[in-house]
Amino acid sequence: MNPTLAFSLFTVIAFLLFALEVFVPGGLLGAIGVVSLLTACGFAFSAFGPAAGMWISTGLVLTTLVGFVVWLIKLPDTRLGKRFSLESALSTAHSSEDDDSLVGCEGTAETDLRSGGFARINGKKYDVVAARGYIEKGTPLVVTEVHGSRIVVRKREETPS
Repeated sequence: MNPTLAFSLFTVIAFLLFALEVFVPGGLLGAIGVVSLLTACGFAFSAFGPAAGMWISTGLVLTTLVGFVVWLIKLPDTRLGKRFSLESALSTAHSSEDDDSLVGCEGTAETDLRSGGFARINGKKYDVVAARGYIEKGTPLVVTEVHGSRIVVRKREETPS
């Protein structure tokens, strides 16, 4: 294979693998991308000679590093980055932080509570824990305890034991 063609091919493969790593997290594609990038650097020496190969390899690695840093800084602000971010999911659930005013308040289970889940209490969505057993979605609830961010609820018709 022509070393110039191999250099170009492995460079393109490396950057494609880095881009795919965003959608298929786990590190495997990124690791293969690093190997492809290093292989491209090896072909740069073969294709362009030792002096030019050193400059091309250094430029390729520095471009990759700068691109990665810029990506880390800019990605969270993009529409794609916001889809991967927990920030939007966390902003819809409220924290109680020892808000004892919730004790005795009534609400409705928004998800099945297999011990934990979400409930709407006083018009706000909270992460809650069932006092005991399984509670189906849509069941009326009462807040029985609040400890930090842990809100304990029971079915409205149950009496505390």
